[in-house]
Amino acid sequence: MCLGKLISLITLRKKELVQVQPLKVAAWENDLLNYREFSSKFNTIIKTINQSFTIISLEGYSGWGKTFFLKEWVKELKQQDEIAAYYSAWDINALDQPLSSFLNFLFEDLFASYEVKRSVIQRLKNINQELFSLNTLGKLINKSPLAMLSILLDATKEADKNDIGTVLRELSILQKSKENTKDFKTQLMKVVSRIKKGKSIYIMVDDLDICRPKFIVDFLESIKYLLNIEGLIFIISVSRDRSNVYRAIKAVLGQNFDLSSFADLSFHLSKQPIKKFTQELFKSIKLSKKLKQLVINSFVFYAESLSLSLGMIEHCVKKMELCLLNYTKKELLAPNLLSFLLILQSVDCSTYEELDFSYQKASEKIRNEYKPIFLSRMNGKEEWEKLEIFLEAASFAEEGSKASKAVRQIRDILF
Repeated sequence: MCLGKLISLITLRKKELVQVQPLKVAAWENDLLNYREFSSKFNTIIKTINQSFTIISLEGYSGWGKTFFLKEWVKELKQQDEIAAYYSAWDINALDQPLSSFLNFLFEDLFASYEVKRSVIQRLKNINQELFSLNTLGKLINKSPLAMLSILLDATKEADKNDIGTVLRELSILQKSKENTKDFKTQLMKVVSRIKKGKSIYIMVDDLDICRPKFIVDFLESIKYLLNIEGLIFIISVSRDRSNVYRAIKAVLGQNFDLSSFADLSFHLSKQPIKKFTQELFKSIKLSKKLKQLVINSFVFYAESLSLSLGMIEHCVKKMELCLLNYTKKELLAPNLLSFLLILQSVDCSTYEELDFSYQKASEKIRNEYKPIFLSRMNGKEEWEKLEIFLEAASFAEEGSKASKAVRQIRDILF
């Protein structure tokens, strides 16, 4: 083979290698809520934990970007040469086996990505398949005499349905499971130690809030009692406003238990200003620059006043985009009315519909319920006065009423 051909083959091979390398995506590139500031604070804390097993609850608000935050945080930690992974607890494959699904994630995703031998992973999976039920595991790890008595009582109750031989076989399985559990933890500790190399492993758990109560408690117990291995740090997102996690713990374990029964620390992800987020969404709406800014300003005011979630904001902006598709005029006479009615239609449909057949009742409700909210905010008086002009301008009930041109225009735009 001539030298020139050899060089060309080497060059081609280099190009192939370059092509298969995955592109590195920088963290927080699309951060429209300044969440990066929170991750910087949280990083300072988690890196002082010193490799001890820790469960941290990340408490945010429903529909306010917890998933985005966790995924970007994982990217950031990886870019800092830390070991981090994202896991969604809402896995249809989990069903009644939350631990099995999570361990599969560890084996197939996290461990495999760090070149743990397949034989080691398979050994762990084999042990995992022989383990007893999750509730039993929790009691075994606790090594509590009362817990063991509870298992025996459960077995005795089953004697009413099964013969004594079946119960004895269950107790034999229990003893074997206890041995398997110890072996499993020993093997898992070895793998974790090999991967972390003096660092911690950060596992972000998402979507636990949308799981069934028993699943939630089983998952938390499995982490607390089976996976309490040095170097593992779990960060679990929960909703502060609509948390199924809090309710599940109390429903399954009793009123004296709460999330602090499992979590060692708690981080808070507070709501952020939405203007930057909203402006990004409005880029797809075709209006003049000046007119678009007027619509955005009023939209942000009403969205913040009525505490719309990010998901609801996206929904409203998308609907506005559809409403304006057939709007060809350059002028929009009442941008604030458009924003208010579109949001009202989404959050209080009954009041919005009343504007058509019972205008006086609807307008009175708006004044009684919404006016105080608007006036309590900065620039609220000015915004309310502009809105009130249009609310007083016409009754939506009659086609022949003296409705203002602006009100008629907005009514034609909305659907």
